[in-house]
Amino acid sequence: MEPTRRDPRHDPLRLLFSGLAAALVGLLLGWSAALPAIAETVEFTITDSRITESSGLATDAPNERYWTVNDSGDSAVAYALDADGDPQGTLEFRVDPVDVEAVAFHDGRLYVADIGDNRERRDFVTVYFFDDAEPSEQPVVYKAYDFSYPDGAHDAETLLVDGDGRLYIVTKGTTGGIYAAPASPERQGVNELERVGDAPTYVTDGTVLADGSIALRTYVSVEVLDPDSYEVTARAASPAQRQGESITTTIDGTALLLGSEGKRSKVLRIDIPSSLDEAPEPSSQPPKTTSASPRTPSTADPTAKAKPTTTAEPTTSGSPGSGEESGAGADLPDEADPSGTDRAGTLAALGVAAAVAVVAAGVVIAVRRP
Repeated sequence: MEPTRRDPRHDPLRLLFSGLAAALVGLLLGWSAALPAIAETVEFTITDSRITESSGLATDAPNERYWTVNDSGDSAVAYALDADGDPQGTLEFRVDPVDVEAVAFHDGRLYVADIGDNRERRDFVTVYFFDDAEPSEQPVVYKAYDFSYPDGAHDAETLLVDGDGRLYIVTKGTTGGIYAAPASPERQGVNELERVGDAPTYVTDGTVLADGSIALRTYVSVEVLDPDSYEVTARAASPAQRQGESITTTIDGTALLLGSEGKRSKVLRIDIPSSLDEAPEPSSQPPKTTSASPRTPSTADPTAKAKPTTTAEPTTSGSPGSGEESGAGADLPDEADPSGTDRAGTLAALGVAAAVAVVAAGVVIAVRRP
């Protein structure tokens, strides 16, 4: 006689797992909705197909435009965008950058910061600059400063320019630092930076606000710092983005824009944080990286590209008005592992998905039991 089969719809284990799944999903969805959030709107979408890894944003308010640069792997080029994010042209210069990570604009001068160093092996980093910066159909003349850290090599993705035109580099790591350049750096030789303050963990970009305060973006938050003490005075959790990298002000300076890597990436508008709201803690592990060979730029022909070598040496900048190249050291591509770009929304979604997957697996097992 054939054994009696149990109707799975009335299986007590199945019913139990189904009830648990429903309760857990409801609980997790309620928890994720209660996470700290910040209001956001899409200011514009970067439509230029060449911009696939936007790693920095800078606001050129007088000309009502923005500047951005691709992450490591692109040539020496900055991209101009109008207020709607549409391409206005490019600014190209003849050099072989190592790892461009940031862009800044102040008083008509555009800065392109070749400061990335994931393996922390560069002897010095380089900041290129262009006076009266405008998009051009031809490569343009550049000048450059070389900088070294007083306490060894660091990875960095943030260049700041204060109201007096002084440069600051903010390093990226679990124990980040804020390093000031000399008030009048030299274009010959290497300028030593001075550590002036501590930085939040894993800073990916920053900008100086109209009142002189500093806004820094981390993997999970936007932090506002006092420009004198470098203490955090306001904080908000950053919106979820595919790989959030950049921050700048709107053209009128009243809000912040947050950019992301990827094709047709959306730039989000948020209010400037005004209080110390609770924000999630960043991951304790940095993103994974791959190694690359050190490189040294040519010291003679400004059209020549850098060649591989074992030791990077600074070069002497040429006279104003001439094509010139500056030093760069060892480098590697930017982080390829998106696990380091956790966001509050992303973590909540992943938590819900993982919990539901576990419960669903239990349901399947229960249903298949004879």
